[in-house]
Amino acid sequence: MVRLSKRVEYALLAVQAMAEQAHALLSARDIAARNHISQTLLAKVLQQLAAAGYVRSNRGVNGGYTLAQSAATISVADIVQAVEGPDMALVDCQGSADHECSAEHVCTIREPLAVLQERIVATLASMSVAELANAKHLVPLVIEQQH
Repeated sequence: MVRLSKRVEYALLAVQAMAEQAHALLSARDIAARNHISQTLLAKVLQQLAAAGYVRSNRGVNGGYTLAQSAATISVADIVQAVEGPDMALVDCQGSADHECSAEHVCTIREPLAVLQERIVATLASMSVAELANAKHLVPLVIEQQH
């Protein structure tokens, strides 16, 4: 199963909180307490989001974090890539040109996995932070099972 890292989870929780309270400055402490997560790890993730330009940091006693852009213009894929880097590979051979695989010449799943990876990234890119903040309005994807 494809899993998002704890760092990505924390980043998504943080931008969701900022989108829900768009005109407020939220401290790392407040976001961490609200979500029962590590403030230390959250602070590191918020630094990454600030460096990527998705979050604005305001220092000082009454400082905190706010979204640097409209929540509607930031995708979940943007947040994942800001935290994990541009390499969101499902398997090692998809992520790096340097990866050497002894079965590469006979591998039958490399191309299908590349297509799957593109679809996953497209799905992450299709959801905005605004949608993440308004999750109760989302329509679930129903996949029919074939028998």
